[in-house]
This record gives sequence, structure tokens and C-alpha cells, in this order.
Amino acid sequence: MTSLRPLDPSFAVAASARPRRGIVPPPYGGRSAGAPRRRGAVAAPGRRLGFSCRAGSAASAAERTKERSLIYSSTRDTVQLRVCLDHQVKFGDHVGIIGSIKELGSWKNQVEMEWTPNGWVCQLEIPGEQILEFKFVIFLKGGKEKIWEDGDNRVVDVPKVGTFDMLCHWNETNEPLGLKGRPNVKLAGEPAKEIGKDTTVSGTIASEVIGNDSVAADGYPMPETESSKFGGLWQGSQTVFMRSNEHQSKDSDRKWDTTGLDALSLKLVEGDKVSRNWWRKLELVRGLLYESVDDQSRLEALTYSAIYLKWIYTGQIPCFEDGGHHRPNKHAEISRHIFREIEKIYSAKSTPAQEMLVIRKIHPCLPSFKAEFTASVPLTRIRDIAHRNDIPHDLKQEIKHTIQNKLHRNAGPEDLVATEAMLARITKTPGEYSEAFVEQFMIFYGELKDFFNAGRLFTP
Repeated sequence: MTSLRPLDPSFAVAASARPRRGIVPPPYGGRSAGAPRRRGAVAAPGRRLGFSCRAGSAASAAERTKERSLIYSSTRDTVQLRVCLDHQVKFGDHVGIIGSIKELGSWKNQVEMEWTPNGWVCQLEIPGEQILEFKFVIFLKGGKEKIWEDGDNRVVDVPKVGTFDMLCHWNETNEPLGLKGRPNVKLAGEPAKEIGKDTTVSGTIASEVIGNDSVAADGYPMPETESSKFGGLWQGSQTVFMRSNEHQSKDSDRKWDTTGLDALSLKLVEGDKVSRNWWRKLELVRGLLYESVDDQSRLEALTYSAIYLKWIYTGQIPCFEDGGHHRPNKHAEISRHIFREIEKIYSAKSTPAQEMLVIRKIHPCLPSFKAEFTASVPLTRIRDIAHRNDIPHDLKQEIKHTIQNKLHRNAGPEDLVATEAMLARITKTPGEYSEAFVEQFMIFYGELKDFFNAGRLFTP
């Protein structure tokens, strides 16, 4: 029998489901008892796949389809589901989950699960009132061999909305799959906290459950909850909406304590002193990885980079403007270089499992380098939004100076937090602003989450 853990509100989760009853697809179905292990190529954990250039004007059918998809994903009823597998594997092996929906690979590509001392965890966000089928797969060290669960596909009936936990056990595919949690609650980040004058911060990242998940009469979600995991993990300063170019440096009183540091750790801290904005911090990481040569220094470089990037993404290490002007495509290009470097390490036959595990922690903390973000002028929708004639002048100024100008001058993770705060504000009172304006802002919010890889950032 399946045991269910109580709701753990420190997680926010993502995916979707379609009915697919009682079928085990031939390439991906269950392995009967005594059958040999299946072999096949495994997509590298955490890799971004399918980057392609798009042709056509902004008014093309493809663009319209994408916009409708972004709107739909922002307004549909969703269930947040934390899947836990109570099972451990040998060192170097890892576990994935694959299923009947596109977010679980449509039986083609697995979703990597995260190791914890109590088993493996995956976080999903799925549309409600669906039937979800899935299985767990163990990928053996080296990634060339995998073991499927025996038996039929697991099947779970997903409610309309809510936040739930589900605990499973390896190879017990017939165990009842119930959901434990609250049916009408979403996760959100706790109020942002000031870090203080120095850089000493807590490593604890927490979220809390607040309010009810309700939908306004016009179909837009109520804003009391933050809808991305990224915002839910934020530990930095609160957003301040500005109506003029008031961005100022606030790091003059910050202090760096280098006592006891040496080698790579000292280099990272000293480098952070002069790397005030996000793209310079990314460059610092790239240099750290490029210069690591032997096995020990490479593992240290990967570990320090993973921790450093996570702290930046959660606001524990703040970013500041430095007077330059660098569009988000610069960050995307640096991310591409970092990605290539760590992929070379990951794909090498001699790479130890420890390094592979750390690399999978780095991937979600890099900005996306899709073609739309490496374009010479990316994320232009916010510029059009800031110049609309159907919103008040003061609101236009706040969007322009708090989000548009800041994003196109010195982008940083704080821009996504500011966008979430603005979205909550403009959807708080249904009908206060035009439907077309809210729709375009929701589309932009989806694009920005994509750029920041916000849908992949979580802490098990």
C-alpha cells in the first residue's frame, strides 16, 4: 500500500496530464519479471534540448500560437504535485520519471528527479481533472543502460486544483496512488527579506502556503500567490516601483570576509567584489570553469559555481547596475559558453559521478540561450507594453523604469521578481485594466520565466 506524506509547503511544482489508460508503450513500457534490462541512449540530465531559430514576422501563425499557449498556461487551473520515490540506487546511478504528458516527455524523454536522503523527488505542475500515467526509470552510471519498473503503468486521477504530495515505492506499480494535501491552496514565497549591510545570509530557502487560489471573474488568476518557483525562493530585497531612473547602487557598505579562504574560493570572492552586475558574475563563473585543469580543482570549481549561481538566483547575492548597457542577449551568450564547457565535462567518459551531480545543479541557474534570447534585441514585448495608451501614465512610467529599462540595461534575477509583483498588482482588481493589456503582460511574464529558466529552479 502506498503511504502518503503530509503536504510539504517548501516546494512549488510543474507538468500536465492526458488520459492514456492501461497502455504500456512498446519503447517505454514496463519490464516483465526476469526480462533483461533495456538499453538505449539517455538524454543528458538537465540538458536543454531542441534549440532552433524561428523565421517569420511577429504576426506569424507560430507567434500567435505561442502567445495563446502562454496565455493558457497562465490562466488554466493547475495542480502542484510533489512526487516522491522511496528508493535508493547505487552511487552514480540516478532516477527519472517518464509519462503520458508532454511535461513528462510523452514517453520519449525522462524528467530528472532530484536525490534526497529519503529518496528521489520530482516537482510537477499539471492541469487539473486529468488522468496521468507514468513510470520511474533508473539510469545506470554512464547513462548507457536503464532499468524500467516492472508491471503496468502507474495511473493517478488528478483533481481540478490544489497542492499535493504523493509517495511511491519502486516496482510497486499496482499500489494505490492517492494524493495528500490541500485542494484549494497554492504555494507562494514568503515576504522578501532585506539582506543587510554585509553579505552574510542564511542558506535556508523556504516557502509558505498563503491564502486561497481563486480566479477572478474575467478568468485571470488572483495575484496573492506567486506563480513561479523562482519567486517562491526569493530571499533578496523587495521590489520598489519607480517612475524615473532611480536605480542606485546599494552595495557601498557591503563587506567581504576572506578569512581562511584560498585558491578557488578566494578567487571567487575577490571576483565577486568587482563583478557587480549579473553578466559580470556569469563571466566570473565561466572563467572559474575554464581555468580548472586537474580533477580536484574541476570538482571544486563546479561546486563553488553551483552554490554561487544558486545564491545569485535567489537574491542572497544581490546584483547591481554598474553604469553599463548590456541587453539580455549578452547574458544568454555567456550562458551558452558555460553550458558548452560543462557539457564537455559531463559527456567525457572519465567524468566521475560527483561532477555529474553538481553539473545538474548548475543547469537550472543559467539563463536560457534560445534563439529568441540571443537575438540582438530580445524581450521587446515589454517595450510595447510600456508605451500602451490604454493604461495610466504613472503605471506606464513604473513599468518602463522598473522593468523595461532595467531589463534592457542590466538584466538580473530581480527583474523577474519585479515582473511577478507587477503582475500581481494589475490582476488584483478584475476589470481595473484592459483585458488586452493584462493579456500582453502575462505573455511577457511567460517569456521572462523562460529566459530565467524559472520553471526548472527548485530545491529538494
